[in-house]
Amino acid sequence: MVSAEKGEVMKFLTPRLHNILLGFILLLSAFLTIAKENLDKCPDQIYALKSSIWKTLEIPVCWEDQSQKFVKQRQWVQDAVKGTWEKNSSLHFVGWNGCQAGSKGLRIDVQDVGPHTEGLGTELDGLKNGMVLNFTFLKWSQSCSSELEYCVKDIAVHEFGHAIGFSHEQNRPDAPKRCKMDSQGSDGDLLVTPYDLKSVMNYCNPKWQGDGTLSPLDIKGLQSFYGKPDSTNTRFDGNWVGSLTYSDPGCVSDSVKLTVSGDAVIGTMTTPDGRTATAKSNLDNLGIFSNLTIKLSNDDSITLKGGLLGGRTISTDCGCGFYKFKKL
Repeated sequence: MVSAEKGEVMKFLTPRLHNILLGFILLLSAFLTIAKENLDKCPDQIYALKSSIWKTLEIPVCWEDQSQKFVKQRQWVQDAVKGTWEKNSSLHFVGWNGCQAGSKGLRIDVQDVGPHTEGLGTELDGLKNGMVLNFTFLKWSQSCSSELEYCVKDIAVHEFGHAIGFSHEQNRPDAPKRCKMDSQGSDGDLLVTPYDLKSVMNYCNPKWQGDGTLSPLDIKGLQSFYGKPDSTNTRFDGNWVGSLTYSDPGCVSDSVKLTVSGDAVIGTMTTPDGRTATAKSNLDNLGIFSNLTIKLSNDDSITLKGGLLGGRTISTDCGCGFYKFKKL
């Protein structure tokens, strides 16, 4: 009886084990096929991390109005920008003449309405009336008409903050609830510094428009993207940390640390299972990697396509994905 029962059990298990094994093989084959298809699609179909940060340190500026109206106010704007965003970084705003057909960079119109930009950073590149400033305040914020220079300069500093890619500080997810009530305009996607009450980009700042003076954290955020004054070749220097994600749901995100010195980049990656690998690359003056491939083994490598601010990953094991870094 015992022998007969054992035989019956074996007869029952044999086809079941066969089916389980066959199912596992088919599932593994499907995963490998999907991974290969994803890898084949990497060059064309992976969405890179979008950023409005300018990739150049020289940004053209022009005025939509070709006349010589508001000469004094125009100079106030130029002086305010020069004394803040330019003074504390490697940025240079050039031109400041009348806009022509096809003019690139920042195109400024003057209207008696609330000053604003039609986007952030490079979204304004060549956009007609991309920035609107007020030089009279006869209809909007009439109290400024008696403090014209103060208002024109302070507002210019704020709007040029948007023009180089910075959103309103009160829009941040970690902003106090009372400040979120003032949220407006485009949101950012990078938190470079802690929340800053004193930022010129914060409507909750106790000083109106921050008195047109950059806070220490404003300057830190500015320099993380545009370098210190006259430091074109070293603006990216320092340590960066980022995360890599993949299209394969079976792969967890990886952490990568970068050390940048001039145009030299050294990347270090530690996997969840304890493996460590390093890679070297070069960086151009726009912050783009020439070729950064981290090899964990002969058959396992990850290539970063893009630059320091973000891009896409191509993994031999985990398919495609994206990455982003922030400066420490």
